[in-house]
Amino acid sequence: MHHLIEIAGADAPAAFAAVTTQPGITGWWTSRAEVSGAGTGDTLKMSFPDAPMTWDMRVEATDAPQRVDWACEGGPPGWASTHLTWQFEPTPTGVVVRFDHTGFAEVDDMFRIVTVGWAQMLVSMKAYLESGVRQPFFDF
Repeated sequence: MHHLIEIAGADAPAAFAAVTTQPGITGWWTSRAEVSGAGTGDTLKMSFPDAPMTWDMRVEATDAPQRVDWACEGGPPGWASTHLTWQFEPTPTGVVVRFDHTGFAEVDDMFRIVTVGWAQMLVSMKAYLESGVRQPFFDF
């Protein structure tokens, strides 16, 4: 799946921090996140309400503040071994976020749910970066 969202008033470093730091991730995605760092090999573990497992990501590569790549090492069925890429491109009025989540074995119901879910999460990221107000989509 491939998404793009324009965020007014934010810059690439702020968008990069939103996906590579604990305060960033808990500002728009989930209020329960453990982030060991933004460097290659660092890990992120996200928890979500009513989910019996964590979503575990390993940073595969980073080119701050333009790009970060994750490898999914744990999560719900269908997620393990998928890859997530975040790219941040400055614009005259803000930043464009390009997000790709690839490697699903098939276009099944999980893939379709995740596609809609990521669209919702990117809207949440946009609201957070434009307002500066912490408002995670999943708040415990």
